[in-house]
Amino acid sequence: MSDKLTDTSSEAQRRAEKIKAIRRSIHSEAEVAPTTYDNKTTDSERSETIADRIRKAKEKKNSTAEDILVELDQAIAFEKAEAARLAAEKAAADAKETANAVPDISDIINEIEARAQDELSEIADEITEDFSEVSGNPEGEILDLTETSEEQTGEEFPEVAEIETVIPDKQIYEAPQTEELSAEKAEDTVVFTPVKHIPENRTPLSVRTEENSTVRDALEAERAELPLNNTEAEVQGDTVKPHKKKKKKKKSLKERFLGLFPQKGDSMGECIRKVVFLCSIIAIVVCSYLVGSYYYDRWASKRKTEEIIGIYEIYDNTPPHVEEVKDEGDKRKKYSGMLDGARKLYDLNHDIVGVITIPDTPINNPVLQAEDNVKYLNKKYDLTDNIAGEIFLDYRNHFDEVGEDGYLKVPNSDNLVIYGHNMLDEQMFGSLKYYAWRENYYGEHPIIYLNSNYERYTYKIFAFFILDAEDETDTKFDCWNTLDFANEKEFYDYVNEAKRRSIRLNNVDVKYGDPLITLFTCNTSLPDDERGRLIIMARQLREGEDLLAGTQDSVANTNIKWPTIYYEEHPNEMYDPNQEFTPYG
Repeated sequence: MSDKLTDTSSEAQRRAEKIKAIRRSIHSEAEVAPTTYDNKTTDSERSETIADRIRKAKEKKNSTAEDILVELDQAIAFEKAEAARLAAEKAAADAKETANAVPDISDIINEIEARAQDELSEIADEITEDFSEVSGNPEGEILDLTETSEEQTGEEFPEVAEIETVIPDKQIYEAPQTEELSAEKAEDTVVFTPVKHIPENRTPLSVRTEENSTVRDALEAERAELPLNNTEAEVQGDTVKPHKKKKKKKKSLKERFLGLFPQKGDSMGECIRKVVFLCSIIAIVVCSYLVGSYYYDRWASKRKTEEIIGIYEIYDNTPPHVEEVKDEGDKRKKYSGMLDGARKLYDLNHDIVGVITIPDTPINNPVLQAEDNVKYLNKKYDLTDNIAGEIFLDYRNHFDEVGEDGYLKVPNSDNLVIYGHNMLDEQMFGSLKYYAWRENYYGEHPIIYLNSNYERYTYKIFAFFILDAEDETDTKFDCWNTLDFANEKEFYDYVNEAKRRSIRLNNVDVKYGDPLITLFTCNTSLPDDERGRLIIMARQLREGEDLLAGTQDSVANTNIKWPTIYYEEHPNEMYDPNQEFTPYG
């Protein structure tokens, strides 16, 4: 019995001495032969799990305490590195999935640390069982390796406490890299840090968690200030809600139309803007109507003129129905009927008294005569309104007015005055202006044909000039009011006054008794556009006379008698009454 006790005590004593030797060896190895975990472990060892390490620990019951402590140190360091690597990988994955969210890793770290603490506790229990036979409570000493406070660690392991290295929470475990350490020994030292030990230069986990929460709150506040999807945001409490734009209600056509007019509640500027806009619209509409109406009237006038002249020309080849009858020694003409073409026109409108034509010009129109000189200023032969009007004979003239007996009711007027508008498109008398502008126009168009409803007449142009319709000075010449001549002197005074004013002079002679026609239209050559009038005078072709005799050698008149208004515009010009002049008669 005593031998057994002796053996037991001796065995316990040997184990105690072993533990002391282990502690001495740890201190001496730390000073003499430092090495790092990375240099000592291989890839195969890193890939080993905790279970494998526990299994190996159980198999090595006969291992020395020094090897056990080294294994324990490596296991703790590896588990911390694995925990940090897993935490970093999960944080990176969460950051990719939610780029705008700040990851909360405090819970992850707490969970990993709790799991690592449980596993380390199991390892400690396994080692304790291996040392259960050792006296002096070795279990408590081993547990001190993981639960020792900062003060105890400093007392029992002073060298280890001085060389503490902290493994970052969010980084994979790697060997520390320092460039400025002077001692190689410090670079390769293996540092063992207990689980609950907190270095002086490391912030406690609770403090780091509070800092992460503060950073997360700041990021969330900054993100909340930004507009969501480019829309306005309304902050209500802690919730950021996007502001939805209200859809505008579509206005009906009636509401849009009424909105063009000033409304109650509109500002003064808005009312003025609407009034100006409406006035502009009205002006545009009115101008568009006037311009459109003008061009439409021109088109309609030309079409109607062509239609009626087309009817006339179909029957124009028939000879006049006239015969000369002697009555008390005088020869008188007796008409048995109208010209066939004239009858067709007369049936359309009884005011049609003939047709006027100037060859090779646009002038080829019916001539009408009413009870005044206003009716056909702006009306067509069918009595429709039109700005072109018609060519009409002065209502005071007599032109082949035949009674029921076939004889003329009254002799024809000595001077037939015919009116027509000066149209820009050369309708009516619009082409007469070329007599005043072009030198050769008279020589190319010196003849006028004027047919009544009963007979055909031909006239030679002998003068064309410009008058002032409102002239009351000594240059006044209201030739349109002279329809008949009381005597020869009056006749020659009249035709010679026309010759003095003529723009070009010719060799056509005019004799007393020659029937005259006067074409009358507007002209804009004078300073006042509204007062100018262009006059074309012609005398009837005599029987057996050459058609063009005296018309082909016209020359410019160097001493034109202009109206007074012209000389006011041209003060350097003046009519010379003493200059040589060859009168008619």
